[in-house]
Parts: sequence; structure tokens; C-alpha cells
Amino acid sequence: MNLGVALACLLGFAVLGWLLLPVVREASGYEPPRASERSELEDLYIQREGTYSTLKELEFDHETGKLVDDDYKELRMRYSGEAVQILKRIDELEASGAKAERDARTPKAVPKST
Repeated sequence: MNLGVALACLLGFAVLGWLLLPVVREASGYEPPRASERSELEDLYIQREGTYSTLKELEFDHETGKLVDDDYKELRMRYSGEAVQILKRIDELEASGAKAERDARTPKAVPKST
């Protein structure tokens, strides 16, 4: 009987904690990262790695003679430009994420009641 009561109390506290979690997060000023920003950032990391891989393959193909100089220069310029754009966007998202984290850690002013 005592074990059943203890388990019921434990389950009750777990449900109560789960229900109060949004209230506690709002009161503390915590804001989880938006899913769209995170997925875009993850996509950019994947694109960055793919672009780096492509640039390495271009270099290898040029060194082995599979690509002529003109094609190599054109493709290298195109993929280097893509890499720069990807890196700029990653920097923008990381900067906005860092700012959001700083803002979340900064205590919010509570208006004084008169």
C-alpha cells in the first residue's frame, strides 16, 4: 500500500512539473531557439561541407589533368563564391543566436508598482 501511494505521489509531481514548465520558462525569460533558425543553420553547415568537398575535388581533378585550366578557374570561382555566401549567412545566424542568448540571460526590468 505504501509503495502505491509513493508511486502515485511521484507521478503526480512529475505531471505537475511538466504542466508548470512553460510558466517557469516564461517567468525566467528563457526562450528556446526557434526551430527554423536551427534547421537553416544546420542546412548551411551541410552546404558548407559539401562546397568544401567540391572545391577539394576540383583541386584534385585539376592536378590530375582531368580539368583544363579554364574550366578549373570558372568552377573554382563559382564554388568559392557560394562558399563565401554560405559563410556570411552562417555568421549572421550565429550572431543573431548569440545576441538572443545574451538577451535571454539579461534580467528583465520589473516595473515598480505605486
